[in-house]
Amino acid sequence: MNSFPASRPAPCAAPLLNSWGWSRQGGRGTENEDAFLNWPERRCWAVADGVGSSAYGGNASRLLVEKLMTIPEAASLDSHVRNARACLEEANALLASHALWPGTAASTIVALLAHGEQAACLWSGDSRCYLLRHDVLYQCTRDHTLRQEKIDKGELTVPEAYRMVRGNIITQAIGASAARIDEVRFTLCPGDRLLLCSDGLTGILDETTLAALLRQGNARACAERIRESLAACSPPDDVTLITLVWT
Repeated sequence: MNSFPASRPAPCAAPLLNSWGWSRQGGRGTENEDAFLNWPERRCWAVADGVGSSAYGGNASRLLVEKLMTIPEAASLDSHVRNARACLEEANALLASHALWPGTAASTIVALLAHGEQAACLWSGDSRCYLLRHDVLYQCTRDHTLRQEKIDKGELTVPEAYRMVRGNIITQAIGASAARIDEVRFTLCPGDRLLLCSDGLTGILDETTLAALLRQGNARACAERIRESLAACSPPDDVTLITLVWT
């Protein structure tokens, strides 16, 4: 995994964009527990993945998207981020209190927000955001999983951690009483390509393959190439993604 570039490039003109999203039910469950929001007019995109161990994971992911669909127009990236956090925190309070459903309900989330050439990524769980810039693929997010926790603490090397049994256990999600929402900000520049996705995709395609599929064409073409690459297999988990191209 390439480290996300810490320094910001010089500001550039506000980019034009196109985006495309799709979701596919996996073979393991009885319903698709993923949800996504593709809202370029409001500069808001999100992928939510209902936590499978919760009784109402699909309800939780849809609730997160519904809350983000109420986000107002913002005068700055700071206010855009505050509004999105307020939506997710409201959803977290509802889910953690069991006010909507009698059982547990939780969902991961990754959201991309943009204002002008500035962008912010918010996440909780293991849904990811990738940035392809100058032919290098960066993972913008850092998984909230037991595996990543062991790596961060230096208890296991990366190869050791990926041999862990149940290393993909989620350590953060919206719906947990003290859910953590992490954030990273960066400057967008012409040529940037982004991918938001649930772990159903990253569990099947490696980063070298993802980078190759994102390199050419508009957002729809990139998304359809990824769909075609999955046509020959039957993913056990739901797969959801949004691709974005900035020009």
